[in-house]
This record gives sequence, C-alpha cells and structure tokens, in this order.
Amino acid sequence: MFKNAEKISKAIDILIKVTDDLEKEERKDQMVNVIHDLSVAHQAVLGDLRKKDEI
Repeated sequence: MFKNAEKISKAIDILIKVTDDLEKEERKDQMVNVIHDLSVAHQAVLGDLRKKDEI
C-alpha cells in the first residue's frame, strides 16, 4: 500500500511540473482537474494506510 502512495505522490509531482510548462489555459485547467482527482485518490490510500496502522 505504501508503494502505491509513493507512486501516486510522484505522479502528482510530475503532473504539476508538466502543467506549469503548458501554454494553453484550457489544457492547464484539464491538468489541474486530473491532479485534483489524483490527490483525492492519494488521500484515500493514505487514509487506508493509517487505518491499517491503527489495527
């Protein structure tokens, strides 16, 4: 599970860098939405890890 959280975190970092380099505002908005969706998934994975540690 922890490796999944790390992979998602790295993917978010890469997407942020790519988004900064984009010139079209519409594409930036689309990328921001993708990053947001990934961050929600990342939070869920981290929440699952936290619950697992509490058990």
